[in-house]
Amino acid sequence: MALPRRDIQFKARDGTSLRGWFYPQSCTSPCVIMTHGLGGVRHYWLPAFADRFHHAGYNVLLYDNRNWGDSDGLPRQESNPPLQQADYYDAFNFVTTFSSVDASRIVYWGTSFSGGNVLYAAAVDKRIKAAIVQCPAVSGETRSLAFKDRIPTLLNNSAYDATGTYIEPERIRLIADTMEEAQAGASNVMFPGVHAYEHVRGSHNCGARWENSITTQTQLFMLPFEGQAMVHRISPTPLLMVIPGNDTLVTTSSQLATYGKAREPKQMLYLDGAGHFDIYTGTWFEKNIAAQLEFLKKHVGLSNNV
Repeated sequence: MALPRRDIQFKARDGTSLRGWFYPQSCTSPCVIMTHGLGGVRHYWLPAFADRFHHAGYNVLLYDNRNWGDSDGLPRQESNPPLQQADYYDAFNFVTTFSSVDASRIVYWGTSFSGGNVLYAAAVDKRIKAAIVQCPAVSGETRSLAFKDRIPTLLNNSAYDATGTYIEPERIRLIADTMEEAQAGASNVMFPGVHAYEHVRGSHNCGARWENSITTQTQLFMLPFEGQAMVHRISPTPLLMVIPGNDTLVTTSSQLATYGKAREPKQMLYLDGAGHFDIYTGTWFEKNIAAQLEFLKKHVGLSNNV
């Protein structure tokens, strides 16, 4: 039986406090560990997924990445992939302290940038039972081309000076400030265009600690990111990839190519016509979550007393 979610916090291995929600069960059951994508917070979009997993009989841990939302860490609004990947391992260790969690049936779940982090984490951590990624970031190559003129500046900048004193980093906006700017194709934002603007602007009012910015150093950290190079190492852990058919942010073609490199057991849900941000809501969400629950039922299952 699903019990009410509770606020939690746990320590990453470097001492950073990560905060979020734990959705417990009354009986021993599998657990899905979730976190948000680049520029996101746990409050926006993801509770709908967590609720469905929870009511299907799974424990769920949903937390804010370091430097984002309610979690600690500096610089604020910065994503550093290796640190976020390692935080999954500490999240695993944390959920095993709950009596309702079956430590032999834990799932890593990620979306967009955290989907790319799960490709890394699942390739390394063979304790998990399965992995689910949707619209995952798979390569920094396109970013390296887009940012090539800024790379020298990014390398020269640092969040700390030579004495270790914190320096407020440079930032860029995640999305345009207005629809008119989005329609004009503002180039000085991380997620340009109308599709991103229409979907991500809801983060302003989701009840979380969120602002429309990200550090420029995040761009530097994205350049060597190559989840596609790790995906074949996830096997023999079962992998589900959810791929939007009209993704222009993380191109559909790059996701399909990455899926092709994965080894069995693997499964793809191809959502023909869906954009990068469409799969979180509405009809696309219903198709998405139904496939994810079927995947979990097949590869993870539930304990007999649920």
